[in-house]
Amino acid sequence: MLVDEATYLDGARVAENQADNGESFPWIGLFDSTVSELHRYQDRFRLNDLAVEDALFGKQRPKIDLYNEHTLIVLKSVAYNVTTEKIIVGDLTLFIGTGMLLTVRHGDALPLQSIRADLELHPEKLKGGPTAVLHEITDRMVDQYLEVATMLTEDVNQIEDEVFDDGIPASASRLYFVKRELIEFRRAVWPLVEPLDRLAKGAVPFVSADSALLFADVRDHLLKVIDEVDTLNALMDAALHANVALIQVKQNEDMRKISSWIAIGAVPTMIAGIYGMNFEHMPELETQYGYYVVVGLLAAVSYGLFRLFRKNEWL
Repeated sequence: MLVDEATYLDGARVAENQADNGESFPWIGLFDSTVSELHRYQDRFRLNDLAVEDALFGKQRPKIDLYNEHTLIVLKSVAYNVTTEKIIVGDLTLFIGTGMLLTVRHGDALPLQSIRADLELHPEKLKGGPTAVLHEITDRMVDQYLEVATMLTEDVNQIEDEVFDDGIPASASRLYFVKRELIEFRRAVWPLVEPLDRLAKGAVPFVSADSALLFADVRDHLLKVIDEVDTLNALMDAALHANVALIQVKQNEDMRKISSWIAIGAVPTMIAGIYGMNFEHMPELETQYGYYVVVGLLAAVSYGLFRLFRKNEWL
């Protein structure tokens, strides 16, 4: 679907017939584009078949591919759904060539309409052409990574409080859910280091080398996000191990209680079993107070075992 198509000259949106071929550039924004839409722009900008295939289906690692007529840049957008506490991962593909920019977006993690609107309010940025748009997109994307990392930090802190402060095993499904979201987040952001490193060195065709320092700043922010994610992963591993240990301790306590009650119940069961045998000569059965003696003995032994287990904190 075509979201927006505009031509920019000196940082301002102009009509196509007013564009100067030497200084202007078109920015076409597509969302979940169809084959026919991409093929139309493929013919117009002479896009490579493999690059078009990557943009059409998405699900690519962040990368930079170089072609004769253009450069393909693949990015991963990430957002955090507060309601479901899930990570939302999207794909963003950019075709940058001489005086042209085509963006193909999959997913709702990073809508580009707001970025386009903000850039149009700052013509001095848009004067930088497609490179300025690329920098703004990567900068916003990494800033959003930081926001997601902050939300995940709150989730991890909550789990730590449950496990370490309360001393009560947390829900295993909750632990593994957050761990899985951390892994998915890291899988999305980590591969972006290599493309940003190349951009920071100013060694990407059709991208202005003058913006290398700007991309270096974005890369530094990305490395900060990755450090935070690695720290969160380590904390989650510690929480998982501690939670397993708490579960084992709880199971051992339950087994001690069960064993104690079984031991207490074994004494009267054993004595009752003896007197349930069909022997003809059992002298105590003929005594006047035999019944009361046996009952008292059962009660005394059972109470003694109960006190012993209670003293040893088994009950």
